[in-house]
Amino acid sequence: MAKQTINIGTIANDGTGSTLRAAGDLVNDNFNEIYTAIGDGTTLNSDILTASSTHTLTNKSGNISQWTNDTGYITSVTETNDLTSAVTWADVPDANITQSSVTQHQAALSITESQISDLQSYITAGSTTSLTNKTFDANGTGNSISNIEVADLASGVLDTDLNSVAGTDTTLASAKAIKTYVDTVAAAGIHYHDSVRVESPTNLNAAYNNGTAGVGATLTNSGTLAAISIDGVSLSLNDRVLIYNQTNTTHNGVYTVTTVGSASVAWVLTRSTDTDSYGASDPDSLGEGDAFFVREGTTGAGELYVMTTSGTITFGTTNITFSVIAETAVYSAGQSLTLSGTEFSVTAGSISSTQLTSAVRLDILDSAGTIVKTLFGSGS
Repeated sequence: MAKQTINIGTIANDGTGSTLRAAGDLVNDNFNEIYTAIGDGTTLNSDILTASSTHTLTNKSGNISQWTNDTGYITSVTETNDLTSAVTWADVPDANITQSSVTQHQAALSITESQISDLQSYITAGSTTSLTNKTFDANGTGNSISNIEVADLASGVLDTDLNSVAGTDTTLASAKAIKTYVDTVAAAGIHYHDSVRVESPTNLNAAYNNGTAGVGATLTNSGTLAAISIDGVSLSLNDRVLIYNQTNTTHNGVYTVTTVGSASVAWVLTRSTDTDSYGASDPDSLGEGDAFFVREGTTGAGELYVMTTSGTITFGTTNITFSVIAETAVYSAGQSLTLSGTEFSVTAGSISSTQLTSAVRLDILDSAGTIVKTLFGSGS
C-alpha cells in the first residue's frame, strides 16, 4: 500500500485532525508494511543492505549505472554465479580492454581459463594431447607436414598385412608390404613342383574326404574295385597324379597313390604333402602359378599344367582349376629301336647285316609323322 500520513490538523484540538484511534491504525499499517518489506513481518533484518549482508534479492528490477570500488558498493561480479544467461555485455572499446573485461566477456564467448589452457597444450611442440576429427590443410599454403613415422600412424592407416596385402584407397602401403606383393604376386610367374606321373583326363568315380583342412584329404574308389590305372598307365604306390577334371572342382589337386587297390580293395589317393595347404610362391604349398609336368599317359604325356585359382585356397570349399600351358612331344622307341634320354639307336641284333646296305636310310617319325631322327646303315 502507499504511505499513509496522520492528519494532525492545523491547530491543536481544532477538531479537523484524525482521531487518536484512526491515527494509531495508520501508524500500525505503515510499520507492518516496513516490517514485511525488510523483515519477516515481525522482526527487521537490519543488515540487508550492508556490505557484509548475505541476503539474496530475488527478482528485483532496477538499473545499476555505475560500479565503484568504494567501500560499501559492489566490488566484483562473477559471471557464472552472480549473472544469468540473460545478461548481454555491451561492446568494450579496444583501448579499454582489461583483464576484468576479458573475464566478463568469457561468459558471452563460452571460453574459460581451463579451455584456453587446453588450447595452448595443443599447439606446443611437446604436446601429447590428441587431436580428434581435425583437418590439416597444408596444400597450397607452402606448408607441409613432415617427420611422420610409422609409429605415428594409427592402426588401419598403414597397410602392414603381408599375407593378403589388401590395401584400399584409404590406406597407405608400407614398403615391406609393397615388396611382399611384388615378390609373391606381381612377379609370381610359374613355380615348378615335382612332376606327376599321369593326369586324369576324366572325372574319377571316388568319394572325397577333406582330412584336416586339406591335409590328409583323400579320394577313395567308389566304382568297380580294381588296381588303379589312369590314362593307360598302371600306377604304383607313391606315384603322383594330377586330378583336374572332378565334377566337384573343390576336389581337384595333386595326389599320391597311398593304396594301389585290387579286386577286393579300393584304391586311395591322398593329397600330396606339397599341395595340401595354401601358400603363394611356396614349393611346399599350393598357390596360383604352381606348375606340374606330366611324364606319362596316353593323352597327357608331355603336358605342363598350371594351377590358375587366384587368392587364398580353402580346401574343400575353393574351386581349384588347372590349365595346360605347354605340350612337349614324348617319344617312345618302336620295333628294333632303343630310346636312351633323347637318343635313339638300333637294338643290337635286331637288324641283320643283309638288311642294311650303304644305301639304307631309316627315318624315325613321331606320332604326327614328323622326322625326329634319321639312321643310316652301312652294308658289309
